[in-house]
Amino acid sequence: MPPSPARFLISAAAGRALGFAQETERFLALAQTSAKPRVVACLDMLTALTVLNSASVIAVAIMPPQTGDDLLSRDFIADSVDSKLRLSGDTAMIEAATLAFETGPMPIVIGERQRGTFVLASAAPPAATTMREGAPAAFCLEQGLSLTAFMQDLPQVAALVERAALHLDDVDRIARMIADGDHGPEALHRLERARDGATLLATVDLARACIYADLVEGGAAAKDRALAPAPRLSEARLQSIVAFAGLTGGVIGELANAARALTVSAQGH
Repeated sequence: MPPSPARFLISAAAGRALGFAQETERFLALAQTSAKPRVVACLDMLTALTVLNSASVIAVAIMPPQTGDDLLSRDFIADSVDSKLRLSGDTAMIEAATLAFETGPMPIVIGERQRGTFVLASAAPPAATTMREGAPAAFCLEQGLSLTAFMQDLPQVAALVERAALHLDDVDRIARMIADGDHGPEALHRLERARDGATLLATVDLARACIYADLVEGGAAAKDRALAPAPRLSEARLQSIVAFAGLTGGVIGELANAARALTVSAQGH
């Protein structure tokens, strides 16, 4: 039997979310003491950090926890998101985030020592020589060119929605196989894992589409297309993740619009 692929740790995604949040706060602090034209010229960096933080937060909500550290990492991010949203008073986002981060009963016992010594470290930006295409990474303000380049090469929202629909078709097909077939325990387990995996992949694509939709031309229609398949997801929690991503994308879109308006205003003077 081939070895199982290495599992990406929830703590790693949570660390990136924390790191991007810290860099966002750092940007805002520096903006208060910097010349306005310089700040305006760097607003794409702020938008990029917000997008990357949001994507990392939603990744933490989607990834199934399998260890005590997974649960503690998710709890840390969930509490951070909840505290920030309660300051904003956005009840729709608070409700969606609460449902998105629910884990339900888990067969994991977290000891007091593990809970008491848990620390979530923010992800450190990798050295340029160690970065790999397609590998998750964190970026800081000193890597501003990478952040602005990211904003100029966003994923195609329509392609994400189309791929999500294909994953959902796979979910339906596998569900029919499970219902119609006479499978042994091992074959049934493989089919159930394939169904669950396709469901998670669909959730990922729909959530990503919702995050990016308000940053592209025709964003409102793109957002509607991304939200429309969400009811096909089998779990209410996964549907809430897509809803939360949609609301988050709206906030990001407002930030990007404000940045564009400031840029146009600065160029007119």
